[in-house]
Amino acid sequence: MAENFSEWLEELKSKVDIAEIISPYVSLQAKGSKKWACCPFHHEKTPSFCLYEQSQTYHCFGCGVGGDAITFVQEIEHTDFMGAVKIIADKYRVPIPDFSRNDKGAEIKKHKDKLFEMMRDTANYFHQNLKADAGRPAREYLAKRGISMQTATIFGMGYSLGRNQLIAYLASKGYSKENMQEAGLVDMTLSGGVVDTMAGRLIVPIINNIKQVVAFGGRVLDDSKPKYKNTRDTVLFNKSREIFGQHSIKRLKLETAVRELVVVEGYMDVISLFQSGVKNAVASMGTSLTQDQAKLIKRYVDKVVICYDGDSAGQNATMRGLDILYNHGLDVRVVSLPDNLDPDEYVRKYGKDSYLKMLIEAKPLFEHKLSMLAKSYDLKSPQEKGKYAVEAMKIIKPLGDPAMIEAYIGYVAKLTGLPSDTLRRQLDVSEAVVTVIKQETSKISMSAFDRAVRYVLFGLFGGVEGVKCDKDLSQYLTDKNQRNLYDLYRSKCATQENTLEELTSQEEDNPEVKAILDEGSKIGDETALKYFDDCVAKIIKEGEKKRKRELTKAIDSEKDEEAKLIMMSQLAQSNNKK
Repeated sequence: MAENFSEWLEELKSKVDIAEIISPYVSLQAKGSKKWACCPFHHEKTPSFCLYEQSQTYHCFGCGVGGDAITFVQEIEHTDFMGAVKIIADKYRVPIPDFSRNDKGAEIKKHKDKLFEMMRDTANYFHQNLKADAGRPAREYLAKRGISMQTATIFGMGYSLGRNQLIAYLASKGYSKENMQEAGLVDMTLSGGVVDTMAGRLIVPIINNIKQVVAFGGRVLDDSKPKYKNTRDTVLFNKSREIFGQHSIKRLKLETAVRELVVVEGYMDVISLFQSGVKNAVASMGTSLTQDQAKLIKRYVDKVVICYDGDSAGQNATMRGLDILYNHGLDVRVVSLPDNLDPDEYVRKYGKDSYLKMLIEAKPLFEHKLSMLAKSYDLKSPQEKGKYAVEAMKIIKPLGDPAMIEAYIGYVAKLTGLPSDTLRRQLDVSEAVVTVIKQETSKISMSAFDRAVRYVLFGLFGGVEGVKCDKDLSQYLTDKNQRNLYDLYRSKCATQENTLEELTSQEEDNPEVKAILDEGSKIGDETALKYFDDCVAKIIKEGEKKRKRELTKAIDSEKDEEAKLIMMSQLAQSNNKK
């Protein structure tokens, strides 16, 4: 029996046949000693997705993705490391042990599983209500808004009846009122009783990235207030950590290439846009995007168009969310809707084509920020013009890229009539800081691959403040001790913060720990974050070089001519990406 998570994970992997994991998503064809398919992660006509059964890994020579069974499930299901482990463990009916020092963790998991089961039963109950005779008012409301029952079914929409029917139904299924209250399904009355939180409302289930119902949204069928009501934060649901519409995006990615997401504010916006044919929308379910939501979005795409309501609250939320998305490596563009309309109202009033035209004309992030800033100044006044230029340079400065900075200096110069040289001086870049960063950055070019891996592990375990690493590096880590620490990091990051204390606790069993701590001590705090990002880039770059070497070796040994031609084509494509 495994004594720790790493041992248990190796035991699980020994039971897994990667072909069984992948085959439900693609059609695999044997060619020589390998199996090939059209990649499920990007559109292609010629198969470039290769499965290596001997090593239980895969690699796409078209888009570059690769890894093991866990990595594949993470990518295809858009979940985190532990979410993928759970999916695979469930498939092979392997229980996930609790390696904590007591059984409290197992008890918590069992209790949460029961609550998830209750939420699923509740969603089914609401949906059946919508289809029944009693659901006619809700169906008429949907028809009035142009939403078909087919769309309602795709999103699992439902209807909540009177104040006590749900409570009676769940009680008949064996759930207690305490369970219902803990999951946010009921509210306490002054007399100590409970009532259905969403009574009389059209229901929209909130589904997380592993297809679990975690909460509900409710919309009144008339003009009474509050118009919308959402499940409060519970043990299952934290609004700041979810985005609405993930399950429809997963389905869409299997049908076509999804290159960008439209981020809107509310779930009814997503559903209305879906009905009109705009199927790549998700909602932040509030007026302010969060770091966790940005991470979720980054799992699906590299480009977003953010399109919040046209009112002032929506515009302010747009501005707050821009930097969060940009700082997670997303290409961000912004749509400003006219006449205080929300996306749902706009698409119903002006139609799909008009809305798509607005998406195409969406402004790049920094152009939008600069144009919004300009609205606060009278650019005909010399004094106001100068104030605007000062604030505009503050917006441009974080860009870092010289070409981008020059482009936006030109934009501001044209807008204000001020000389570009004057605007450049306003940037006031500290040459001393730039020099230090360049000196520290140059160190990585002289360091070995292991040094980069060690520093990244140091950063992931809390050694570098503010690190972000959404990329899966496991496919590049060949050293067993480094990989075990990386797996440990991923197993814990979904539920708790990783710390250096957690890392040092492994020192007795893992000889890499001391080297990691030594590597971490060499870089000063002022350049640590930049150095961390460079180390991540180094790992990926060296890993891809290794892939090319392996592909070249595979071509030399491949006897099947068709498979060899495919690999030669993909090697050429890979070399052209330099």
